[in-house]
Amino acid sequence: MNDSSIPLYSLYGQIDTAAELRFLHLESLESRNRVYDWFIRPHRHHDLYQLIWVEKGCGTVMLDEQRLTLRAPVLISIPPPIVHGFQWRPGTEGLILTVAEGFVADLALWSGDPAVGALLDRLLTVAGSVDPDSMERLGRLFEAILDEYVHDRVCRGTAISGSVLMLFAEVARLRHLSLYEAAPTDPGGKALYRQFKELVEAHFRDRWSVADYASALAMTERSLRRLCLGLASQAPGRIVARRVLLEAKRSLLYTEKTVAEVGYDLGFEDPAYFTRFFARNEGETPAAFRRLRQGAPAA
Repeated sequence: MNDSSIPLYSLYGQIDTAAELRFLHLESLESRNRVYDWFIRPHRHHDLYQLIWVEKGCGTVMLDEQRLTLRAPVLISIPPPIVHGFQWRPGTEGLILTVAEGFVADLALWSGDPAVGALLDRLLTVAGSVDPDSMERLGRLFEAILDEYVHDRVCRGTAISGSVLMLFAEVARLRHLSLYEAAPTDPGGKALYRQFKELVEAHFRDRWSVADYASALAMTERSLRRLCLGLASQAPGRIVARRVLLEAKRSLLYTEKTVAEVGYDLGFEDPAYFTRFFARNEGETPAAFRRLRQGAPAA
């Protein structure tokens, strides 16, 4: 399968757009699969994590180079940019939880538990002979998230975040027990891409150039560009810019820092240059972004 031919979707069947800071979406497995006659073609997401819970039924799952036949109960944890596709038997039941990469990073940070962060960087499939108690807990957590998701109650966002973090903890335990973990494969340089993303996380405030990242990875800029385009359909410079933009949005929404202070924290010596950078990438100035969203409830 040619990486360049694999569609990059926000949610399957929807053109890719950058996920909002606290984007979270939950839907029944049936609702989307029924539209596509129970066949979801191989695709990937560049900034979305997915947790798929199959409570009833079975199907064939394509995960990168693997093709697995699975029967409920099944849990699949899919980090970006893993290619995945499904052929479920009609009538299969379950839930699909999709969470923005930035939101996941926040939850992992708030937990203070390295096991949560480590879990979310690896493909994980749990099925079959797993401890029934563990699978029952997973089912209850998905139902708790669904209950909060469909009702507009006080502290809805807090309750959802707490339940999602508990779900991550349960999945981390399953991974630790090694009940079933997909064999690691790296046919397209995904380990190298993860190293690049880790470097971006460590140095996006330092205003590193693409050449700096390539040098740290012992690659040429052309090779790094080819890697990023192949796995994320984005040039490395764009990936770095998106990470800077994400942090800028966080600071504008959740701190009292001035626009200039936010820019300085992100390595911009000139506030005017930071404003131009933000407006070019977001379509509005930092001041307008903050003003339009002040008082808006969390997703």
